[in-house]
Amino acid sequence: QSAPHNVPGLPHFVLQLSGAKTAAMSDRKRMSIGAVTAPILGSRSSATTEREAGIAEVFTKASEEKLKALYVTSVTDRDLQGRQSFAEKDRVVLAPPGCDEQEMEDWVRQCVGFGCKKGLKPESPNQDSFSLVVVENDFAMYGVYDGHGPAGHDCSDLSLRKLGSAFLNDPDRERDPGAVLTKVFLDTQEILMKQGNFDTSGTTCTIVYHDKKLDRLTIAHVGDSRSVLGKKKDESSPWESLELTTDHKPDLPKEKARIENANPPGRVVFDGYYNHRVFALNGMYPGLNMSRALGDVIAHKEAGLTAEPDICVIDLKAEREKYAKLMLLICTDGVWEFILSQEAINMAQKFTDCQQAVDRLMKESWDRWMKDSDNEITDDITAVMVYL
Repeated sequence: QSAPHNVPGLPHFVLQLSGAKTAAMSDRKRMSIGAVTAPILGSRSSATTEREAGIAEVFTKASEEKLKALYVTSVTDRDLQGRQSFAEKDRVVLAPPGCDEQEMEDWVRQCVGFGCKKGLKPESPNQDSFSLVVVENDFAMYGVYDGHGPAGHDCSDLSLRKLGSAFLNDPDRERDPGAVLTKVFLDTQEILMKQGNFDTSGTTCTIVYHDKKLDRLTIAHVGDSRSVLGKKKDESSPWESLELTTDHKPDLPKEKARIENANPPGRVVFDGYYNHRVFALNGMYPGLNMSRALGDVIAHKEAGLTAEPDICVIDLKAEREKYAKLMLLICTDGVWEFILSQEAINMAQKFTDCQQAVDRLMKESWDRWMKDSDNEITDDITAVMVYL
């Protein structure tokens, strides 16, 4: 039976939040949700300039060493909620001075696919965001963000800019990326708390940093934008999947204990339908169905939320000794709501072209949302895929 769009006792904005299950759900309707070429911005906004400043040092080093490099980042759609459903989000593509942007993008697309589609929710802009930086023989960084709440699109975009720039320009990035990621997540949260716009709006964030010299992945995340490693031993073996992140749900024992022992403590309450939610000790707010996020100032101050990420490190050299092929997926819960991790790997591996794989994964996600909701609603859908 379908859940109603309004639950007595819960503030309306609670029902605008989304959150994936570890296992995909089927045969039920969501409560609600707070291959097109993406248009490229023709004019440079202050936000775009900030992105350029964040990547300038990386590009300077790449140019000096004569290395290929590319930066791709989403930007908030110019037409906001007017953007057509399942249309790509606006984005900016930047390459080092003197390099041809299209040539650099073609180079990256040999092993990377990406997309960010607006859901079927006419009252809201696309609140997902993503970015990627690839420098030949040096490093790559991939980030996925899923905003929620009335200003979720602004929160995901601002988090992307602040966090990405701070991480890329930290002098300790290569020496201890996990520690630096933890620091910049927490620093970004401090910035968001001072903005005044994000009391009831926030974003997930999953960053995967690939040190190509060491062939090592460092993953940092808050929320439920899951990252999955696909692995295949040989041509006769099936693809395997390894979840690199754990969805930060309030009912996980570790998360529940932290929330209940916070200062001030929060509460974890089952909403009677599908989600456990986080509430303040003495009030029926904010009602988030995730235990960690960026933004969400009231939840951080009164309900035990945290922006400290979990860190995971994967030695790809060791993986390559056992597996002939490796694949990385990073997606928002627009994908994971109805597609299991192993199923996503199985679907993506059918394509030698990464972009075709991502397009197929996003379209399948859209179709399953539409079927489940009787063509009424879908979440925003973002996916990044990398052949490692």
